[in-house]
Amino acid sequence: MMKLYGISISNYFSVAKAAFLEKGVPFEEVPTMPGDAPEVVAASPMGKVPYVVREDGSTLSETNVIFDYLEEIQPNPRLYPSDSWEKAKTKEIIRTVELYVDAAARALITMVYFGAPRDEVAIKSQRPVIEKGLGALKQLAVFEPFIAGKEYSYADIAAYFHLQFTNLHTTKLYDWDIYKEDRALAEYIERVSIQPMIKQVSDQLTKDLNSFLSKGRS
Repeated sequence: MMKLYGISISNYFSVAKAAFLEKGVPFEEVPTMPGDAPEVVAASPMGKVPYVVREDGSTLSETNVIFDYLEEIQPNPRLYPSDSWEKAKTKEIIRTVELYVDAAARALITMVYFGAPRDEVAIKSQRPVIEKGLGALKQLAVFEPFIAGKEYSYADIAAYFHLQFTNLHTTKLYDWDIYKEDRALAEYIERVSIQPMIKQVSDQLTKDLNSFLSKGRS
């Protein structure tokens, strides 16, 4: 059985976990913090989670790569469109939400997750970056009814958890709920939130993150 390494409060770990569950691929969850520990870097060269270890000890990191591997070993249920162009457009959405939405909010993570003092310069400079990333994502999104079209896909898994991560940052630092200003986005998130595997993983993430954040405030 493959092992999936990471921490439940990580949106990237949650993305990978939800993908495993959607595919019905058996796995063992191994709680692991990201960082420079030799055993982590040996499996994930950048020290990031999630990463996967097979029974033979071989490793795989990066959520997009994990998506592709899962799709190869378990074709059903299909989580990429069969059409080559639509598959590429789905991957375009995934990369956009990662690189230009999640990453823009992630620059502020120490203030939200770890209680660092407010850095007003960073807060001010990062908002337009987040706005630009959200604009790019909305330009690509279809919402018919899912983000890449009619079929539920890896793009929905990635978008859901990365947008939730982003909204946590914007509400705390800017008093800006990204869903309140965009009805289509809010309705989309509501649709995806009731997908059984998304809900299962999201409920665990929320529970553990609230516990983590409350400890940081105590």
